[in-house]
Amino acid sequence: MTMLFKVSKNWKEYLSPEDEERLNDVLKKVQKYRGAYSNADDIKLSQLWCAVLELRKENAALLRKIQRMEYIFGGMVDRIKKQMEEDRDIIESLEKF
Repeated sequence: MTMLFKVSKNWKEYLSPEDEERLNDVLKKVQKYRGAYSNADDIKLSQLWCAVLELRKENAALLRKIQRMEYIFGGMVDRIKKQMEEDRDIIESLEKF
């Protein structure tokens, strides 16, 4: 794999294998912006901004998923509370009977 950034050959040795894999994944995703950053005056800085953009997109996608889960779980909790209130009302009415 060709590196997007011109860096010392040994610096990635200090990363854990998992972190190196994560970094390589980000670098692969940033390649899709090659047309943009290759036309920039400062290519390295543009690559970094493209990486930030890509990570921001991933964060936004995760946030949407979390919000959807919160909505679903919130509805479940509301239904359980309603059922518990109905059960309590039935028990109270039976106790009065």
